[in-house]
Amino acid sequence: AVPMSDMNMASLVAHVKNAVRQTPVLGIPLVLVSLCLLAAAIVLAPFAAPLAIAYFFLNRSSEESGAKVASLSSGTKTGVTAVPKTPVTTTTVPLSTATSSKDTTAPAETAPPAPAPLTGSAALMAKMRKSGAVTGEKRAATGADTSVSTKASATKASAPPTIVDNNTDSRFFILYGGEASTQIARDLSDKAVANGFAPRLFAMDDFKQCDLCQTPCTAIFVVETIENAQPAEAAGTCLRFFNRKRKSGEKDSLRGVLTYAVLGLGDTNLLLDRQTTTAKDCNQAAQTLDSALLFLGAEKLVTRGECNDAAGLEQAFEPWCKTLFPALAKALSSDGADAASTKNDGADTNAAIQTASIDAPASSPSIKFLYGSQTGNASEICVSMAAEAAGAKGFANVTCNSMNEKDVTDCLAPGNILVFVVSSTGDGDAPDNCDMFFTRLKRAAKAKTGGSVGVGTQYTVLGLGDQNYTAFMAVPRAFSTFMEKAGATAFYPRGEADDTLGLYEYAEVWQDALWEPLRKAVDDAPAFKLDPVKMAQEAAAVKALAKAVVDEEKAAEKARKEMAKESAEAKVEMAKEVTTKDAVPSTVETATPQPVQTATPSKIEGIPALPACRTHVKWLDAGKETAVYPIGGSVAKGDDAAFTAASPFLARVSAKTRMTAPESDRRVLHVEFDLTGGNNNSIGGDTKSTGCNTNSSLDYQPGDSIGVLPMNDSSLVAKIAKRLNLDLTSVFTLDWAPGFEDSKSKPLPHVQPGSTVKQVLTHCIDLTSPVRKSQLRVFAEFCADDDAGKQVLLNLCSKSGKAAYAETIMSERPTLLEVLNLAPSCFGSDIQNTFGAFIDTTHQLQPRLYSITTAPECAPGKPCVAFSVVKHESPAGILRNGVATTWLDGFEVFPDHDGDEGTTKTVPVFIKKSHTFKPPADVTHPMLMIGPGTGVAPFRGFLQRRAKQLKELTDDKKLKEMGSTAKPGACVLFFGCRRRDEDFLYESDLTEFVEHGVLTNLVCAFSREQQEKRYVQHLIAEHAAEVAEIVKNETAQVFVCGDGGGMARDVHAALRNALVSDGGMDEQEAEALLVAMTKQGRYVRDIWS
Repeated sequence: AVPMSDMNMASLVAHVKNAVRQTPVLGIPLVLVSLCLLAAAIVLAPFAAPLAIAYFFLNRSSEESGAKVASLSSGTKTGVTAVPKTPVTTTTVPLSTATSSKDTTAPAETAPPAPAPLTGSAALMAKMRKSGAVTGEKRAATGADTSVSTKASATKASAPPTIVDNNTDSRFFILYGGEASTQIARDLSDKAVANGFAPRLFAMDDFKQCDLCQTPCTAIFVVETIENAQPAEAAGTCLRFFNRKRKSGEKDSLRGVLTYAVLGLGDTNLLLDRQTTTAKDCNQAAQTLDSALLFLGAEKLVTRGECNDAAGLEQAFEPWCKTLFPALAKALSSDGADAASTKNDGADTNAAIQTASIDAPASSPSIKFLYGSQTGNASEICVSMAAEAAGAKGFANVTCNSMNEKDVTDCLAPGNILVFVVSSTGDGDAPDNCDMFFTRLKRAAKAKTGGSVGVGTQYTVLGLGDQNYTAFMAVPRAFSTFMEKAGATAFYPRGEADDTLGLYEYAEVWQDALWEPLRKAVDDAPAFKLDPVKMAQEAAAVKALAKAVVDEEKAAEKARKEMAKESAEAKVEMAKEVTTKDAVPSTVETATPQPVQTATPSKIEGIPALPACRTHVKWLDAGKETAVYPIGGSVAKGDDAAFTAASPFLARVSAKTRMTAPESDRRVLHVEFDLTGGNNNSIGGDTKSTGCNTNSSLDYQPGDSIGVLPMNDSSLVAKIAKRLNLDLTSVFTLDWAPGFEDSKSKPLPHVQPGSTVKQVLTHCIDLTSPVRKSQLRVFAEFCADDDAGKQVLLNLCSKSGKAAYAETIMSERPTLLEVLNLAPSCFGSDIQNTFGAFIDTTHQLQPRLYSITTAPECAPGKPCVAFSVVKHESPAGILRNGVATTWLDGFEVFPDHDGDEGTTKTVPVFIKKSHTFKPPADVTHPMLMIGPGTGVAPFRGFLQRRAKQLKELTDDKKLKEMGSTAKPGACVLFFGCRRRDEDFLYESDLTEFVEHGVLTNLVCAFSREQQEKRYVQHLIAEHAAEVAEIVKNETAQVFVCGDGGGMARDVHAALRNALVSDGGMDEQEAEALLVAMTKQGRYVRDIWS
């Protein structure tokens, strides 16, 4: 465009005048436009005047600033001399060191001098807006370092300034990677010098000149993360070097050589604006380097620092420096401070080190994430939470263990912070991997000094449960109760995640709100340690006050809701009247909702933090195998010995019968286990009738379950070993990885020392259940960077890959072999050193529980179970088989001990006692049982027990005790299956119970014998009067057993509706009655998925 000059303007005016002369009418609109412009100018003048004045002063200030820059570039400011970079060394010393020398003025022909560096937050924020993917060499070529460039450099290129290294004997390095990290490293160097140290600055590209892997040294890495959670190019070489060493398994190669700290730089706004990842991943490069160095045995000075420009770099940088220098002083003073001290001022430096040690803050409080998990959900959530705490959230001294791996007394030490993640089993029992911890916690809380044993400890609890179970949240609530009794202080309210509403969705919300209370708990921990009683009292007072405020708010909210409800009801009534009188047919068509389309995103968001790998493998010589599998035996050891999941009884399968028709696609088995011989005693419930020892842990009662420890399929085991390039006969033992040695237990108790690869893959780890996201995250870490499968695994474990995880993992349910094959390089290099991480991240093979279908009066020492052999086709058409049921289906039967003891196969089993799911002790109490499918199994044992009770009731002595009017209560069973001639389980037994009066009514739903499917909930509605009469009885007991896919919810609704339709209650009263019965243990559900 050509700018308009005065000559152009004059020509334009003359042209307009000529046009008006020729056409006078054109003058009218021109006059009107001129008047409008004049009016607008008058209106806008008050606003435009201040802006014009401000512009004048800003322009003048800019000119003055330009003059100062010109002055600096011409060499008028002294104190810093620039030296051209030599091809031999690229190291620098801090600017503060250089400026302390005599003033010199740079000659005109030398490179332009660098300005004095900014300090504090100004320096930190100076260069974060540019990508760090530009190396020092590229900046020299492009003149990117504008802080030291001038206009004159456009005609003659010059290298960026480099400071002379005057501390060549120092073994204290500050290495920077990324454009912004250069300035921050200089600022960090200034602070180090001010604290009496003599650091040497190196670009991370030149890290090999520091000899970090051979000669003992201390290094601080300032690492920048850029787009796609990748390291800046200048940091990439160094980071990949150490990551390759970690992947190749060079564990402990840096132990005793390198002491280090990592400072990460990132910008969540930069990342989120480009929709590449979430906020917590803006320091992924620093996290990767930190993890690699820790694995290699390097000693960490302080917790990794993570600066986020979006929140303000100084918020993280300044506090991190305050923890760094005392730790640095302590490390250098113990390892020989002379190597890092200034030569000419040694006395002052040593004094500074001593002062820094005195002023050093107390070590970070211990934050223990502890889980109790039966099915793996609690451990998955806890491991992920701990990884984020130690990673993105920057907490120090974080550990994660199952509770049984920790000592209660150690955990309750003043100043400790505990985060419990614990699930609750159906009967309210603690999970197997926290049962000992839970028992000891109860004892500690109930002891005479119980109220003080936990004073000074801060804690919180996240509970996992399923409201279909009777003892919903029993264990998590018990943890809160006993921690309070022990005197501990809750720093964050207990969370309760319900599986019916989504465990992980709730846990994620609870976790997001955890971090601020946890930071406050960390800040308060020193005070809790110093004066635990005072702090606990103050916390209790604050809690009581907060509770009072909340109670008031709840009362006010309740009143508001009641008023709003009354008002809404009145409006509804009015609306109904209006609608009735003035109703007009609607002509608006409703759009048909379209199904949600899901697809794998092209960019990954929300990659979780990398969980710590706690174990490593120590390989043993051939023939050193000492482990024995399956675990267990025929004799329980010790005075109070019991057969448990950790020490099961090895039982024979003495009977096995198929109960479904041969043509049915369902295969339901009735299996009998022979427990006789345990502790050389028979098993039963009554010593008089059976001659059994009732003190044995193998005694069982109706309603109990039998636990089975299964084995993985041998062909799958062989394929996984081949995929991992492992010899099945190789022998190894597990040790704790660095940083976890303080644990008093052995790593992974389910893996015995001296096990073979075959034994561990067969008996110890789960190869077929859906892999957890934390496991996928670890698997991705052990993939080659150029393996496309790595991105697949990262996407599956990320937040943006939620739909892909649901489809690929939860729906398809691939085996561990199929997951490994998603990324060909996964654990493909040096598995000898990475097998420990593989075992640690893969969940334990869990025991399977089956309801016992017999009473000991009818089958002493030989409990029976019924189960469907699991076999289904995945959405991709792949046949999936259940682990335990398929294994048991293939067992050979030995009915009368006729098998050779050396060759007879045995099943590791234990008895799981039930506390609430058991038949009434009083036969006069009404009983309602609802058990479709294999859910009927435990009720067979209930009815066997009831038959014995009814027989005793005919005894004259019993009648006198109970009264002449005593009579048995109603006993009704609702059973459901497909067809009478296909899968009517225990038909002959149930028919006989009806004939003998044990069952007063047997109601069967055969879902496929008519056109419309009919289930047990439909028959409950048809028998509503009978059901309501039983449920309303104050002594009645209601039992529901079966698959919880929806049956339990539908049955509950049917019971409530029966009380409404035939029990004279409204819906709220009916629901309240069922809730009360649940709390009393009279409405009990045993549901599985």
